[in-house]
Amino acid sequence: MRSGIGSLSFKSFNLHALALGSVNLVLVAFYFVPVWGKGALLALISPYGGLLRDPVHAAAAFGFNAMFDLGFRGLVLASQILAGIKLVIATAFAAYVIEFARAWVMGRAADRDTIDVVLVLAVVGLVLGAVPAMVVGDAAIVRLCATQIALIAGAVLVILVERHIAAASAASGVAVAARESEPARA
Repeated sequence: MRSGIGSLSFKSFNLHALALGSVNLVLVAFYFVPVWGKGALLALISPYGGLLRDPVHAAAAFGFNAMFDLGFRGLVLASQILAGIKLVIATAFAAYVIEFARAWVMGRAADRDTIDVVLVLAVVGLVLGAVPAMVVGDAAIVRLCATQIALIAGAVLVILVERHIAAASAASGVAVAARESEPARA
């Protein structure tokens, strides 16, 4: 029995080109694209910047309001800026999912620069959104923010360990090749 669609066979997909870190980041992206994307869009179209809909977003905006003494207009502006940042990050995650799918179909590894940009943006988004929200001390907000921090920290950790192992194995491969190419000493 043939497995495939039309002339495309599933045997042609190179599963060995997929790294655990890139697959993990896709799974994280499947969480952050709808959660942050929807929340950001709702906050951007809301007349009050999403302060009444999302308690985590509101807590982060109120945190910035308390830090910089912004007033009501500044509070709404801070909320909309945070929503814009979250929308950019959700879009970056969606772009990474597309890049991952392209890499999988082509049988190559996902682009390292795209992975790095998505991770940096996610960390910046967490620092700007989750950390001020956790200061409020509400248990539900702290749990949600801690879960998001754990997701991003896990993705960063897996990718860093994976790159470290790849660099170490490449260095040992070069050392073995150099030893084998040396002439034998009598």
